[in-house]
Amino acid sequence: MKLALNTLVYEVGNKGPDESLRSAAKFGFRYIEYAGIRKGNPATMTKEQKREAVRIVKDNGLVSSQMLMVATKDTAHPDRKKRDAVFEYMKQCADFQMELGGRQLLVCWGGGLYELGVSPEQSWLYMLENVGRFARWCLDKDLLVGFELDPHVYFIVNSTSKLAKVVEDLALPNVYPNVDVGHLVITREEPASLEKLKSRLLHVHLSETESFAHTNSILGTGAVDFKAYVDKLLELGIEENCVRYGEPCVAGIEMGSEASGGFVDDPDGWVKQSLDYLSEIMPYLEK
Repeated sequence: MKLALNTLVYEVGNKGPDESLRSAAKFGFRYIEYAGIRKGNPATMTKEQKREAVRIVKDNGLVSSQMLMVATKDTAHPDRKKRDAVFEYMKQCADFQMELGGRQLLVCWGGGLYELGVSPEQSWLYMLENVGRFARWCLDKDLLVGFELDPHVYFIVNSTSKLAKVVEDLALPNVYPNVDVGHLVITREEPASLEKLKSRLLHVHLSETESFAHTNSILGTGAVDFKAYVDKLLELGIEENCVRYGEPCVAGIEMGSEASGGFVDDPDGWVKQSLDYLSEIMPYLEK
């Protein structure tokens, strides 16, 4: 398992793809997780901006291990136009991930929100329909579509049980469960809870929390026992799964809170402090 740098910390720090990708290279990362939001939103970037980002990735030998489709809050919205807008956004993210040379995509926001006036059962069906058509669209492009649980009651997928169920209900070979360890701490799910996802595990996010709020703060400043979760993932065979799928096995350092509108004053400083911490507790994770 290798470490990846998630560019969200730079987007929340009001810096765009040029700066985040150059910083990833400067820190010696090979793998990145690209956050498709704010200045890095594939739906709003110009062709020139996209070409420059691709150039930086290629020139520095970077690998886009995952595209975070962050603007997916309305994945299960009862308004069809809003669901369609998310679908179009996801397709643009997929197209850009292919330009960057990557295969993995991640549906954020727990597959969408429970909306007032809509039953949980109907929200689940809206989510399955929207993500299902996107995952099927990705099949012949050899793209992998990830889901992750988000840790509060208003997220549709907010537990490992629901994460396993969405993979089962979609029943598509290119759908995988993304593991965010900070989310699991908030939902009080221990490493053993990952056993039900064993055969599909491909990707992990290292995010921090103070145990109630999803702070996405500097790693080592909160309540997460990163080593316990990473060791369990390795025990469950995540590296072997990645070999079968032809994917790199990475743990991405995810910082910066998009949902709460937080701000990162010094993204490089946050990255350095987190790397120092990880080198102490898990020196076997290398960039």
